[in-house]
Amino acid sequence: MELGEIELPPLFQRRYNIAPTQQAAILRQDAEARAMACTWGFDLPGSGAPAINARCETLREKPLFRDLVDRNRCLVIADGFYEWKARQPYYFQLDGGSLFAFAGLWRDDRFVILTRAADASMQGIHHRMPIIFPLADGRSWLEGFHIPASPPTLVARPVSRRVNSVAHDDPACLGPSEVQENLDL
Repeated sequence: MELGEIELPPLFQRRYNIAPTQQAAILRQDAEARAMACTWGFDLPGSGAPAINARCETLREKPLFRDLVDRNRCLVIADGFYEWKARQPYYFQLDGGSLFAFAGLWRDDRFVILTRAADASMQGIHHRMPIIFPLADGRSWLEGFHIPASPPTLVARPVSRRVNSVAHDDPACLGPSEVQENLDL
């Protein structure tokens, strides 16, 4: 999959802090090489918080996801993501900072990101991590239910706590942490 062949909506312009319930650009399984804007998270009846992630191990068991697996797969294009340990945010990306894709599911104008057990690069921060494909391998998710046996290697660094507020969506979110911590993974 070459990003150069995909028509990107204005929403796909550089973002620094996309949070649940906000819109992001996704590539849908049924779309012909075009990205579309969707809202991150499925509404859950009786809950104030949306479902933003789906565990890959139980997709076919959960009523919310099982009917979407075969025909409603999507990719969420990114160059990194945040995860928190206590109140300190960390920015994760592929070594070299290249674009990648999260595996996702979509319904109507909404999407969720699939997760798996954390690998060694994430375990010191969180017990789960998104399913990530190098961009060139993303088509394997769109065309069939293919989850890589192991995730690509990620690098992480502490970043500014500015990212803790969804009101901030600018390069300063990736700035150095105000508190220098030893990232002991």
